Amino acid sequence: MFECKEDEDFGSVQGEIVSIADDTQDAVLDALQTLYDDLQEELEQILEQTDEGLMMNAAGMEVKLKDGSICTLRVAPDVTARILTVLEFDELQAFVENIARSVEEPDSGHFCHNK
Repeated sequence: MFECKEDEDFGSVQGEIVSIADDTQDAVLDALQTLYDDLQEELEQILEQTDEGLMMNAAGMEVKLKDGSICTLRVAPDVTARILTVLEFDELQAFVENIARSVEEPDSGHFCHNK
């Protein structure tokens, strides 16, 4: 089962958000991920052939949540590009995963404490 809705919440990105059931089988999720990756690659190739390549205005990173579901976090591409001037992609991914864990498991204790 899936649900579609227009994506109007992030800048001027045109498109739709497709949500699927949490209990979707792994084989289906793998097939969808492969299709998504193929479509992203095709989009990159199309944008490289036009002057629109530098006009992209959305970026995202996937994070696996504690319940096992995958969440795509939207980040403005200019922010992502600036961060990637000082961090490697895997360092940025680890940072984003740390933020997601902190949101799922908040710790309101002091940053500094004796061990």
